[in-house]
Amino acid sequence: MSLHLSNSSTGSAQPLALHLVEEISHRVINEYAEAVAILSLAASCRHAPAGSALSQAADRLRAHADSHRALLAPLADGPVELSCYIGRLCASLSRASLEERGIHLSLSTDEIWVDSARCWRVGLIVAELIRNAVRHGLQGRPGAIGVDVRSKGARIRCIVSDDGGATTNPPAGRGRRLVRALAMELHGSANWWFTRFGTIAELDFPADQPGRLPRRASDPF
Repeated sequence: MSLHLSNSSTGSAQPLALHLVEEISHRVINEYAEAVAILSLAASCRHAPAGSALSQAADRLRAHADSHRALLAPLADGPVELSCYIGRLCASLSRASLEERGIHLSLSTDEIWVDSARCWRVGLIVAELIRNAVRHGLQGRPGAIGVDVRSKGARIRCIVSDDGGATTNPPAGRGRRLVRALAMELHGSANWWFTRFGTIAELDFPADQPGRLPRRASDPF
């Protein structure tokens, strides 16, 4: 499926692939900056052992590499168990940047099978919603983020929520435009609610097939 995004401010159209490349490049730059900051901080402290700083930077880069690897497009066609895929993704994101910030990420899902291409798109959306929750909902502070994926008859509903206090609807940035574009490729929709108890983002799209047995709820990472 070929998809183009319309830029409301300029009227121009850009392919989804370009937005994906821009977003990934932006993240990689930030992740390298984090590792460089660790090394720079250690270098400025005369009493800090160099080996410890190098080990910490290596661990951070390794965790970020794992999170990017989890978002690679699938190599094979066929059905994929969505909850397992999302579980691995949430675990890698938690190790990469959430745990050290005091952010607790939990996952609650049904067992749902979708084709690999659609599963990958759902993973991209979930990862982006989690990052948006960290950046805008929690604003970098400690807190909790929940991911809930359920089969609702002929549809699948994915909710990502946080306990931050973003009570106003911020202008749609690169992340929300990307989520909406990917939701369109799933023939679904994405919506946000901003309350004093936190932000709720919902992805709703048609299922490939009905969900199967429920998985254990609220598995923490």
